[in-house]
Amino acid sequence: MKTKGISLFVLSFVLFFSFPGVAAANFDQYGFNAEGRIYKGTLDNWELFLKGLPPSPYNLKETDTVLVERKWDKRFDPVIYGNLPLGEGAWQKVKVWENLSGDQLGWTWHSDLDIVYSPNAPIPGAIELTPEEIRFWGFYLVKQTEWLAGPHGEKKTLQDSEVNPGIVNKALHLGKQ
Repeated sequence: MKTKGISLFVLSFVLFFSFPGVAAANFDQYGFNAEGRIYKGTLDNWELFLKGLPPSPYNLKETDTVLVERKWDKRFDPVIYGNLPLGEGAWQKVKVWENLSGDQLGWTWHSDLDIVYSPNAPIPGAIELTPEEIRFWGFYLVKQTEWLAGPHGEKKTLQDSEVNPGIVNKALHLGKQ
């Protein structure tokens, strides 16, 4: 498994497509909660929603189904609709997982990503995302954790990097000067 390639693919896929406007207080049949700024569902249902097709039922225990949980702050809302965020420090957290099959049956692949908008000051140690990945310059991947969880509680870390929150805050503060 190419860990960096998969993480960047998932990141690109999750961030690239527009998030349709659903103004409901609860999760809809696709997994959207616009009021709570949350999406919990499958990548398949994401694609079906974008195409205007009905959602497919799924089971969290099913193998070979990529599941996604996204959460973002109010300043990040415009990005979901293809526009610049409302200000520095806008953030999004993405969790992706898949129950594996074949010779990895019983294992689950996980990836957690945290993204922050800092257009005026680079964040040292973070990965700068390109417009191909998130449409605009100024976004940084400040946390990327990827691991496999086994059927008996085993954990194999594939990648683990996180920028100290103090460094992120300092960059955001410098960008306001």
